[in-house]
Amino acid sequence: MDERTFDQIDEALCQRTRLAIMASLAAVGKLDFVEIKARLNLTAGNLSVHLSALEKAQYVRIEKSFQGRKPLTSVWMTDQGRKALKRYVNLLQSILSEP
Repeated sequence: MDERTFDQIDEALCQRTRLAIMASLAAVGKLDFVEIKARLNLTAGNLSVHLSALEKAQYVRIEKSFQGRKPLTSVWMTDQGRKALKRYVNLLQSILSEP
């Protein structure tokens, strides 16, 4: 394994919380902010920061609306995000399978 292999690691995904968010979205497609916060035991501020980083990388789409009078923030993984997650997992598998 050479240095170039590690240069391919996606910095938006290598952070534990962002990877957990993406894995959660990959499993179910769409989650709302409150569901993600509860699943991953995060504070609202912490989750907001990580979602912003994923949105900036165009890996998630965030939509804000209201359910009655209550704000609702929905999060979806984009096609670009799904491809990035798959590349990341494949890269990790290739690293682990090297002698």
